[in-house]
Amino acid sequence: MADMSGMADKAKDYANDNPEKVDQAKDKAKDAFDGKDGDQK
Repeated sequence: MADMSGMADKAKDYANDNPEKVDQAKDKAKDAFDGKDGDQK
């Protein structure tokens, strides 16, 4: 079984070291899901 705690720690470290990459990923995810969640704003 994978060490999920270690994986989470690595993800947190990456996010702290690369905030611009995290923002880009959030924007891409938002764009991918816009209009697909049933929210009719």
